[in-house]
Amino acid sequence: MVCLFYTGIATQAQKDNVYTELRKKYSDENAVFVSRKENVELKFEKGQLMIYAKNYEELLLLTDKTSGYSERNAYWSSFSEIQDLDARSLIPDGSGYKTIKVKDFSKTNEISEGTFYDDSRSYKFILPGLVNGARSIISYTEKIKDPHLFGSFYFASFAPSEEVEYSVTFPSNIKLHYKLFHVNDSALKFTQKVSGKSTTYTWRMEGVKKIKQDENAPNFSYYTPSIVVLIDQYTEDGNTVKVLGDTNDLYNWYFDFVKNVNTAVSPAVKQVVDSLTSGAANDLEKVRRIFYWVQNQVTYIAYEDSLGGFIPREASLVCSRRFGDCKDMASTLVEMIRAAGLEAYQTWIGTRDIPFTFEDVPAPISTNHMICTYIQDGKYYFLDATGKDSPFDFPTSMIQGKQALIGMGKDKYRIVRVPVMDTDKNIYYDSVHLQLNKSHIQGAGELKVSGYNKIILGWRLLNLDKKDEHQYLVNLLEKGSNKFSLDSSSYENLSNREKDLGIKYAFGLEDYAQQNGNELYVNMHLKKIHMNDLLDADRIAPRDIEFKTIDKCVSTLDIPAGYKVSYLPENTSYNGPLGGFKMNYAVKGNLIVSETYFYLNTLMVYPTDFNEWNKMIRALSHSYTESVTLAK
Repeated sequence: MVCLFYTGIATQAQKDNVYTELRKKYSDENAVFVSRKENVELKFEKGQLMIYAKNYEELLLLTDKTSGYSERNAYWSSFSEIQDLDARSLIPDGSGYKTIKVKDFSKTNEISEGTFYDDSRSYKFILPGLVNGARSIISYTEKIKDPHLFGSFYFASFAPSEEVEYSVTFPSNIKLHYKLFHVNDSALKFTQKVSGKSTTYTWRMEGVKKIKQDENAPNFSYYTPSIVVLIDQYTEDGNTVKVLGDTNDLYNWYFDFVKNVNTAVSPAVKQVVDSLTSGAANDLEKVRRIFYWVQNQVTYIAYEDSLGGFIPREASLVCSRRFGDCKDMASTLVEMIRAAGLEAYQTWIGTRDIPFTFEDVPAPISTNHMICTYIQDGKYYFLDATGKDSPFDFPTSMIQGKQALIGMGKDKYRIVRVPVMDTDKNIYYDSVHLQLNKSHIQGAGELKVSGYNKIILGWRLLNLDKKDEHQYLVNLLEKGSNKFSLDSSSYENLSNREKDLGIKYAFGLEDYAQQNGNELYVNMHLKKIHMNDLLDADRIAPRDIEFKTIDKCVSTLDIPAGYKVSYLPENTSYNGPLGGFKMNYAVKGNLIVSETYFYLNTLMVYPTDFNEWNKMIRALSHSYTESVTLAK
C-alpha cells in the first residue's frame, strides 16, 4: 500500500509537470489535446466482419476562453453504433482534480444538405464546469457493421495535438491497404507488430497543428494530414469476399443497390415522357426537355435513412410526389430518357468538397452525389437536376473537373472526368457611361453575365423578397464608395436559363472626383475587383475558386466642357499561369475610355502558387490606383 501511495504521488507530479510544459509550449492557444487516439480492431462475429474503433481524447484548457469546447458530439449512423460512451470534466481542485461525469447524452440527427449518402446521427452532450487548467476526457467505441464504410482518420483537429495515434489490428485472413495524404514522412512514425495470427499497424504523430480555417479554403481534406485504410478482401469459412480493393469492387457494390430499381417503365412515366418529347426535332432536344422537366417539377429534398442513402426510389414514385434527393432525381432522369427510347446512365460522383480520385480511394468517401449521364456522338452530357438554374450541357460548378463513375450495367462502367468550364463561358461584363458635374458622377450602366455568374446571380434575384431586392442590387452594382445611389434598374432574360442575364441601371455617385485648383482627378476604376486580395504568408490552406471567369469593365467618361486631358495612365498588363489582366486607356473625341480585362484560369491556388498569386494581385492593385487628370 505504501509503495502504491508514493507511486501515485509521483505520477501526479509527472502529470503536473507535463501540463506546465504544455502551457508554455502552446501559449498562443486556448486548448491542446494531450492525446488523441483511435485504435481499430477488425474481427469476425458469427461469420460477419465487424469493426470496433475505440476513440479516446484528452483536452487541456489553457485560457479562460472555454465556452467553445464544452459542447461535443459522438457521431454514428444506422450502419454503426456507439458503445461505452464516457465523458467527464476534470476541474482543478487544490493540488488535484475534481471529476464531474456527463450524465445527459441526447440523440440528434446530423443531416448535411446536398449529400448522396448522409445517415449521420450523434450523441450530443455538454462537458460541465470547464475552466482554465481543466481537462476533458472523452472515450467511446464505435461498432461499424459494414466494412465498406470504414477507414478514414484525420491526424489534425480543432485544437493542436501533442500526441496523435491511429492503429488497425486485423487477422491474417483479411487483406487491406492504406494511403496517406498531406503527411510529411519525417513527422510520422509507423510501426508494424505481429502477434499470433494478428497484425497491428500503428501511425503516430507528435505536435500536430490544429486545422486552420482560412478564408476561401476548400474542405480541410485537401490539406489536413490524414489516412485512408481500405479492406481489399477477407476469407471466412473458405469463402473469399471482395470489399474495396479497387474501382471494380466499388462499382459492383454500388451496382447492387440500383440493379433492381426502375426495371420497367411505368405507364405514368411513359405518358409524361411522350407528352414532353412530342414534336422534338432530334434526340438531344428530347433529352433537353426531360432534363428541364425534372429540374422544374421535382423539388430537391435531402432525406436519407439506412440503405435509403444508397438506393434510389422508383421514378414513378418521384414523378408522382414531385420531390426526391439527388439519386432520386438522377435515377428518374435515367428512366425518363430510356422511356424516350434513348440510353442514359446512373453516375456516382464526388463534388469538389472531396479531393480523392477513384484510383486512390475506391470507396464511398470518394462520392457524395449522383447525376445522370447521356452520351451522344461521343460527347458526354452530365445532367445534374439538383442545379435548378443550370442550363442543359452546363454541369453544376460543384462537379467541375471531378471523376464520374458511369454505371453501364453489370461489371460495366466508365470513369470519365467532367470538364472544367473555360473562362470565356463565365463572363461578367459591366459597362458604364459617366458624366461629371464637379465632383458628382451621374452614370448609366449595363451588366451582362453568363455561365456560372448568370446561374448564381439569377438564382439569387429570383428568390429574393421584393423588399430586399433593391438593397441587393445596390450591393451588387455599387461603385466608387458608399455614396453610390441606385436610381433605376431593369432585367433581361432573368428567367431564361439559356440566355445571358442583363441588368440595365442608372446611378449617382457623390464626391467621387477630386479637385485641386484647376485640375480634376478621376479614377476610372469604379469597381476594383480583387483589390489587395493578397494571401497571407502563414496561410496553410489552398485558396478555392468556384469557377474560372472573365471580369470585364468598360468605363466611358464625357470630358466636361472647358477641360482637357492632361494625364492619361499608361496601359498595363499581366499574364500568369493563374490569371492576369489588361488595363487600357484611350481618348476618343470627347470621351475617355478605360477598359479593364481580368481573368482567372484556375480552380485552386495551392501554397506553391501563393507567391505567383500575390505577384499578380500586387500588380493589379497598383494599376487600380492610377487616375486620369483633367485640366481647365
